Amino acid sequence: MGVSEPGRHLRVVPTDPEALRTFVAEIGTSPRVPAGRRIAAYRLRVELSGVVPAVWRRLVVPSTVTLHELHVAVQVAMGWTDTHLHQWVLPDPSGVVRERFSMRESIEDGFGDGDRCDEDVRLEDVLGAPGDRLIYEYDFGDGWEHSVVLEDIDPAATLDAPSCLAGERACPPEDCGGVPGYERLVDVLGDVGHPEHHELRAWAGYGFDPESFDVAAADAAVAARDALRLHPPVLDSRVAPLLERIPYRAAPHVHSLLKRADLQSGEWSEIESMIDGALVHLQWLLRRVGADGIALTSAGYLPPAVIAAARDELDWGTRWVGSGDREVSNPTFRELLESGRAFGLTRKYRGRLLLTKRGATLARRRNQLWEHVLTALPLGRHEVEREAGRLLLLTVAAGASRHERRAAMSEGLAALGWRNADGSRVTEFDAYWDAAETARYLRMIGALGAVEGTPDWARGVARMSLSM
Repeated sequence: MGVSEPGRHLRVVPTDPEALRTFVAEIGTSPRVPAGRRIAAYRLRVELSGVVPAVWRRLVVPSTVTLHELHVAVQVAMGWTDTHLHQWVLPDPSGVVRERFSMRESIEDGFGDGDRCDEDVRLEDVLGAPGDRLIYEYDFGDGWEHSVVLEDIDPAATLDAPSCLAGERACPPEDCGGVPGYERLVDVLGDVGHPEHHELRAWAGYGFDPESFDVAAADAAVAARDALRLHPPVLDSRVAPLLERIPYRAAPHVHSLLKRADLQSGEWSEIESMIDGALVHLQWLLRRVGADGIALTSAGYLPPAVIAAARDELDWGTRWVGSGDREVSNPTFRELLESGRAFGLTRKYRGRLLLTKRGATLARRRNQLWEHVLTALPLGRHEVEREAGRLLLLTVAAGASRHERRAAMSEGLAALGWRNADGSRVTEFDAYWDAAETARYLRMIGALGAVEGTPDWARGVARMSLSM
């Protein structure tokens, strides 16, 4: 994903303004349509050949999409899983093949000799008038052939992404044996007395209904998949493989956040606010602990005077309620202490709160502390905690509401294969619990729960951390 050169590995995001501009320029952005290029809306009917009654979808796409981008839209709208090879065929009026457009992988592997790559051909280059037709072939073993007919051209439409307008009937299950295999499958599923009915029902899935099609769900899936194409994470970032593993159909809330998160954004105008917001509380803690540390009470807590100093010297906004000078009754201050420990900056030892070796070093080096926080996020020792934390950071980068945040996190973890110990599905509560260490820090610095929405600087911190 992304557009950076192959094999490039990301370095730590710099804080120096000139170095930061160079860094952003090297990251780049998603390919865009050249300025001034005219884009029309192409309305297409995609129909699965040989299947009766017809399985079809109506799509509207920008005329400038490549055939590879159209392949993705067709896969999602139809309901395929994109786990087999594909190619495009341009026939003449009599049906004779005029030209083939193959996958880049097929051409590089020595197949499709002489074919053009479907990544290099735009739809408007092969379909120019209503009635023009392409053939889309998928899974050469099962031999699924789709007729793609240009129904209409609207040169005045404002369109920047594909959408699904209509359709009928479910996509056949993958690997069911092509048209004859699918016909047999439908016959058996319709006959509860057939000796293979229960076996094939289990194989196809108990929710599979040949007559079922949800256009709203299909359109949402097309939009979500296109958002991942247009707004991908930075190549080689730690979040990139995570998003690749989350199917868009299984977690639509996750994919719906990608455009708003804009993970490749080069807009770092709030860099100083980002650094201050991320560090001010941790820096205060490191200075307060200092070289000698702080003696704990007999019960193992910080003295009330230290907590009162935090209240008076830091801007906690509405997160600090009342006098709150006792650690046991002050969740805001406890989050600061927990964050210091989670980042490996402080520790309790023999009745004192002390700086770790790292904490003592970074207390005097603001830029290195900033880099440490960015690279340490998300917090957590276990993989599920880190994956939940990355999903949480994605919601912060997108400025998601609380409802959006919890829905995306639970969907994302479930799509990644996580389950509770008893095998039950991850709930919204479970997902937030898994991200608890990351959430404590984000809540403590004011990146979560603000009534007026997520601050821009907090979105920038999350976006930059996800780009590491």
